[in-house]
Amino acid sequence: MKKAFYLALLATGLLTTLQPALAAKQYDTQEAASAEATDDGYILFVYAKGWDRFSEALCKKVIAAPEVQKAAGEAALILAPFYQYATNEERQAQRAVWGSLAEPGAASMETYPCLLMYDRDGYLYGRVQGPVLLRGTMEEIAAEVKTKLEAKHKQEEILKSATNLKGAEAARVLAEACKFDCIEWPRNIRNIVKQADPNDESGMVRRLHFDGWGLAQKYCGSDKDGGLELGPVATVQEMEKMLKDEAYTNEQKQVFHAIIIGTLRRSDGPANAAKIRSHALEIKKLNPNSNLGVTADQIIKLWVADKKK
Repeated sequence: MKKAFYLALLATGLLTTLQPALAAKQYDTQEAASAEATDDGYILFVYAKGWDRFSEALCKKVIAAPEVQKAAGEAALILAPFYQYATNEERQAQRAVWGSLAEPGAASMETYPCLLMYDRDGYLYGRVQGPVLLRGTMEEIAAEVKTKLEAKHKQEEILKSATNLKGAEAARVLAEACKFDCIEWPRNIRNIVKQADPNDESGMVRRLHFDGWGLAQKYCGSDKDGGLELGPVATVQEMEKMLKDEAYTNEQKQVFHAIIIGTLRRSDGPANAAKIRSHALEIKKLNPNSNLGVTADQIIKLWVADKKK
């Protein structure tokens, strides 16, 4: 009776057989993985070969963790060495594993050990490293991998949606692909947006070419260092104009406020205390969790609350 009832449910679709969850597969080399590469790309578990005796064991543990394999979808997982000062023989051994995937340069953002996430075309779009990898649980590491992989696919969907668009409309959609702060911007996105909107009618060229450090140097530096030296009144006015430009993100607008605060502080800090406080509060309002957002409280504490300081 029970068997007949089970078969009846199965036949009507009310009961389905459980399908195994997708899990990433490990390969010895990128070349071996390339034949079966999917849209989930590659994840290299990179350990410091010969100069960190802990990282290889950690990477072997992480790459074998079921939680991480599941989070990686159908990505190709590769355990990869990275030498600090490689001999010719070691360099060849390293290249044999990495295949066509670009190795990080000396000025790149990696710390070792790390998980380097590449798309199917070999573009390095994400990293899992630092405290979460060194001290996190497998569940926490897996969550980082999943977040970055999902962000990458959403980014790709945005780029695809802009395929048939032109001009300012295309630029606005393309710029949305840069909103993910957990992964890299799409390859060559600045030039792509500029080609779509050469006159920057959308403002997205300004947004994507924003350089906060360069802006601070321009408006706060001395003339011998390339600064404009406009004076405090004109500098503040220029920043206030930029604050009205909706092309800029909240984090970019925080920089304008920070330049105003610095200018007011240098010109006459005590007399400008109320204005400094106002701009610090605006910084916090725009994004309290960014670096400048967190700094806002300290600006008020050190430069406003205690006039003696």
